[in-house]
Amino acid sequence: MPTSGWSSADEPQVGMFRQGSELSRWALARYLVGRAIARSVGDVLLLAAVVVLALAVLLGWLTGAAGWALFVGLVGLGVLALRAVLLWLVRALTAVRGDQPLEHRMRALVSDTRRDVLRELRRLGLPGRTWSLPFLALALLRRRRRAAVLERLRGFEVERVVTPSRLDELHLLLRTALGRG
Repeated sequence: MPTSGWSSADEPQVGMFRQGSELSRWALARYLVGRAIARSVGDVLLLAAVVVLALAVLLGWLTGAAGWALFVGLVGLGVLALRAVLLWLVRALTAVRGDQPLEHRMRALVSDTRRDVLRELRRLGLPGRTWSLPFLALALLRRRRRAAVLERLRGFEVERVVTPSRLDELHLLLRTALGRG
């Protein structure tokens, strides 16, 4: 029995190590949160567009006001177009250029972590529900709230979100995507 006060549970086990560098863990955390926010905003915009288009149909059908129905319908189509542009922009900014299999594997690993990303955001005291993530995006856009949100995001622990084997694979994919694999 050790007399130094250390127990075997406190000592690192053989084979245990923290995967990736501080920079790669930071980049991976931001990537996971960013993809979750973008997907949530896309879902909310799709729902808003469907509601607005349904409102346009009801407006035209119940009141016979074709002009207003057309206007509301065009607003709904505008929301759909905004959603398409947003999702295209996110895919363009986060895509692994020139390597489709690498991009597909990265997307699969990231989509598997979505629920855990939301749970980790809630642990940090940030909006962590699909419907509330657009509020997190708005908080990041507002200058006064951005610093506080970023401070909380520094506590995001990728290890709580991704299993060790997947985390290792994500780091390897990240290194390959950056040309260091």
